[in-house]
Amino acid sequence: MVKECLKTYLDKYFACYKNYRGTYPVVPYDEEEKSSLWYGEADEEDYIQWMYKEKDIQTDFSDLESELELVLPDAAKEFYHSYFFLQLQGFYHGESVNFDPISDCRDILQDLKNCIFETKGKKYLHMGIYSNRDLALCMEIDTGAIVQADYDSKTVEKLADSLEEFLDQMTPVR
Repeated sequence: MVKECLKTYLDKYFACYKNYRGTYPVVPYDEEEKSSLWYGEADEEDYIQWMYKEKDIQTDFSDLESELELVLPDAAKEFYHSYFFLQLQGFYHGESVNFDPISDCRDILQDLKNCIFETKGKKYLHMGIYSNRDLALCMEIDTGAIVQADYDSKTVEKLADSLEEFLDQMTPVR
């Protein structure tokens, strides 16, 4: 279900870009990172278009889960198994959302290892940035709920019961 919700949102995001800018989304070009997601050539400002791609390899999370002594929610595993993308932005109830990239040039397990944090006895998976206040967009490991977290004050507030619900309610424009 997460994969379908993500695909639906990616399609909306790309259609919005095409309608408003006439291009695919763009990211800063880094000649050291060789991504198969790039589309075309870098422009004069060193930005390059990109296109998402369905993942054709599956990640085994068991060693990571063992090392971190946790079990990732199925929704998180499905999200990280679904598509490669370099930028995924939008709005959730008017607040900006920026998911961390899932790049074909990076080690997803190493990235995820650095994205787990704990506060007040609960573990969370950092997935991106939420709102203009740069709050963390996270998934609560035990429940799969999507939350906003303020690392400084160690506060957490639930945004959606599930990643599917969150993705379904995201919009590409405010």
